This record gives sequence, C-alpha cells and structure tokens, in this order.
Amino acid sequence: MEKIITIAREYGSAGRIIAKKVSEKLGIQYYDNEIIDMAAKELGYDIETIRKNAEIKTSSFMYSLATTTNSLPLYDQVFITQSKVIRHLAQKGSCIIVNGVADYVLEDYDHVLKVFIHAPIESRMKRVQEEYKEEHRDYKKYVLSRDKRRSTYYNYYTTNKWGQIKNFDLTMNSDLGIDEVVNTIVEMYRKESF
Repeated sequence: MEKIITIAREYGSAGRIIAKKVSEKLGIQYYDNEIIDMAAKELGYDIETIRKNAEIKTSSFMYSLATTTNSLPLYDQVFITQSKVIRHLAQKGSCIIVNGVADYVLEDYDHVLKVFIHAPIESRMKRVQEEYKEEHRDYKKYVLSRDKRRSTYYNYYTTNKWGQIKNFDLTMNSDLGIDEVVNTIVEMYRKESF
C-alpha cells in the first residue's frame, strides 16, 4: 500500500530539512524542486521561468497576455501541470512531497499524511540568515513576504485557507527540535490507522 506524506511549511521553518530527514529514516523517495523541474519539462519552458511562476498569482492583464502560450496564463499552466505531477508521483509509490498545495491536490487520496511545519518568526529569521545563508536587508519583512506569497497562491488555487489547522493531520512547531519533529512524523507514518 502506497503511503504519501505532504509537507507544507512557513518559510524558514525547516520544512525541507525535516522532509529530507524523514525520507532518510523511512527509506522513501522525497520530491521538492523536482516537481517544478518536471512541470517545466512538460510545459517546454526553462526551469527558472517555471520557478518564478510556481508560487505566484497576479491579476495583471498584461502579464497574462505576455506569458501565455495557449488560452491560460503561464502561472495557471504551472499550477495545473504541478498538480498532474503530484498525482503521478503519489500513484508511483510511497513518497514525501514538499509542495504548498500537495495537501489539496491529494485530498481525495487515501493514506496521505498531511503535515504543516511552522515556527516563531524570530526562529525563522535566524534560520534564514544562519542556516540558509541568505542575505536580506530586513529578514522579518522578507520571511513574512514569502509566507504572504505562499498564502496568496494557496488561497487562490484551492478552496482552503493556507496554514489552517483543519487542512492537516499534523501541525508541528520546528522549535520543538528538528529530530523530535522528524521522529513524530515517522511514528505517525508507521501507524496502521493511516
């Protein structure tokens, strides 16, 4: 039986790090940026163009006209293609999918553990600066802007609200400790009831 873990996260909460560690402990495939790469290949665009459109939704009419190859704007094409890729990966076998809308895309699938990782803003700012080695003039503003972008994208393309507890089976504060969060996800994954 295939079991899937979807991980959504606040920016700087270590969701990607946690997903990689869970993948190693469980010995199952982990997908993150590969989803964007697969979408780019299917759409026939370079990866950077798709990455720029993977978490945005704009109402700019001119942007829509400038970036469309058929009747849909590029960002809509990206969402549709990423959704197809996510469903394909879920059907291939047990895996972890780090993607902001994967919980929604797979909501009708059985055996999906939907996880949301969060942390206090101070911890996230520190992680972005010290662990991610990113340089920004105002770390708080940058982190919050990344969350806002994820929220806008999620809220536009789904019928749910980004980060809302009821959308997930498990929400965890990464300040509890990365290893503790990893172990909790692994334990939940191994339960027969899931």
